[in-house]
Amino acid sequence: MMEVISKKIRIEISQDGYDAYIIVDDPELQPSDVQAALEANGMVYGLESNAPFEALNNLGKKILAASGTRHNDGKDGWFERISSREATEAEKKFGITNVYAGEVFGIIHKPTPGSVGVDVYGKKVEPKHGKQINIFTDHNIKRTETEEKIDLYALADGNLKISNASVGINPEHVIHQDIDYSNGEIEFAGSLRITGDVKGSGSLKVKHNVFIQGSVEDAKIIANGDVTVKGSFVGRGDGLIRAGGNVEVHVVLNQMIEAGGSITITKESVNAHLIATDSVLGHSAIIMGGIVTAGEKIEVRTLGGELYSTTRVKLGLRELLTEGIRAIDKEIEIQTKATEELKNVIYILVRDRIDGNNFTAEKASQLKLLQSKLQEQNEVIKNLIAKKQETSVEMSRKRSPKLTVLGTVHQSVVAEINSVRFAFKQSYNNATFEEVKNEIIRTKNL
Repeated sequence: MMEVISKKIRIEISQDGYDAYIIVDDPELQPSDVQAALEANGMVYGLESNAPFEALNNLGKKILAASGTRHNDGKDGWFERISSREATEAEKKFGITNVYAGEVFGIIHKPTPGSVGVDVYGKKVEPKHGKQINIFTDHNIKRTETEEKIDLYALADGNLKISNASVGINPEHVIHQDIDYSNGEIEFAGSLRITGDVKGSGSLKVKHNVFIQGSVEDAKIIANGDVTVKGSFVGRGDGLIRAGGNVEVHVVLNQMIEAGGSITITKESVNAHLIATDSVLGHSAIIMGGIVTAGEKIEVRTLGGELYSTTRVKLGLRELLTEGIRAIDKEIEIQTKATEELKNVIYILVRDRIDGNNFTAEKASQLKLLQSKLQEQNEVIKNLIAKKQETSVEMSRKRSPKLTVLGTVHQSVVAEINSVRFAFKQSYNNATFEEVKNEIIRTKNL
């Protein structure tokens, strides 16, 4: 906006009113004339004291004469997702966004009010104030509020669901289709339910339980909780199911199953390697070939086969617990190394904060997340040490593991109970076998 004071002096005001420029065309004018012209035109705020002199020294050129203080509009509230791990393409495909109990997974930032401006006429310019963002959170989320923000803590492991108005955590996630090797590794923080099959050599790593309605081929399924396969677990022998809890499978052929609890076979197991800390159960099942190892008991309808390869049975916890302690020691070593790496990253961030070395809000969030992760790591190591101590105590307990056959045990079976080995010379029906004073005793089931 240009305003002509006279043929000798012109004033130009910016559209927002925050800048005023002066143009002088007459060399005969004095600085006081220019100053008077500015004041006469209402310029009362942010005047540049040298502007009249510069204008007279630069005839015909536009010189900045006054500058206001610009207003700053407030910022609307917004949700910020915090994550220490990028989801894989497979996880994105199946709608998985992992969140773990105890971690800060998001921040609701509160709106900022903005600041008032003043134009060159001395008039206040009011800012637009930021709007509140209203987000509903479910019972699996804890909110911790400060003046600037609300931190969101996960109270459960599971799948994070975010919409415009709500944030929630589902402890169980359902995949309504098959999974195959092309999907790569899928990791899930909660319990996973699959309505289809797990084909090829796919890989699932689940913190809690896995339920598969269909069948499994040469996949690797690792779960801290229980694993249930309603169909078959059949492949070339590359498949593995490892569960911290119990495993139930309808049919297994050539594959390996490890369970921290019990393994239940509902129909048959052929040439499989079954390892259960507690029991292997198959009240209506046939187990033929392979190796069956259990800590407490094996209870099956039919064991071995008349024309089948040798079925090997091992009962007793000492061997399992010794291997368990080795595995715990290895895990402690891995977790300790990860803890030291975390400490190194945290140290660098803390030094940046102390030294004021470009310690951004992003770095502050990362530091908080890593400190939380370090606490989790320390807790993991603490629990592993406690588990090792418990396992050592378990090894010292005297047990009486039993092999119970509800139907027939065939003479192709070689068994070992509490390190006492024996081979069946004939078939037996409806019998229980146990070790007593380094001898194998057979009794008839009632």
